[in-house]
Amino acid sequence: MVLRLLARWRQWQDEDDFPSFSCVDPEEIEDMWPYCFVLDFLGYEEDPVVRMIGGALLEYMPYDVVNSRLSDLPAGTLLEHAAAYYPEILHRGVPISRGGEFKKYDGKKVLYRSIILPMSDDGRTISGLLGAANCREVSGE
Repeated sequence: MVLRLLARWRQWQDEDDFPSFSCVDPEEIEDMWPYCFVLDFLGYEEDPVVRMIGGALLEYMPYDVVNSRLSDLPAGTLLEHAAAYYPEILHRGVPISRGGEFKKYDGKKVLYRSIILPMSDDGRTISGLLGAANCREVSGE
């Protein structure tokens, strides 16, 4: 999923440095959209706001976090880990993918892979971030 979303981001990018959210059609990426999230950082640079979280990611949250600051996310959630490296995307201005493992808030071990993609309203200045993450729980640990 991470590589497919990156390929789609490159298509949306066209001649711009960064694609616009207006290019994103959830129906066009309906198999990935449930795993996506949107971070708004304009005016919230130090602590972005979660503006959208897909249904598959919500299953890994103890409650809905739309319009919450990243610092307010519950510890041990997929979104907390998937979004943790957003400052690097802002600094470098490129998509970045990461993976790893963590203990979920209920104590289960989770392996995950995520990507964060810079987005823009004007094609040149990052105005938000589109991310995606998927995971699997590891039993017996």
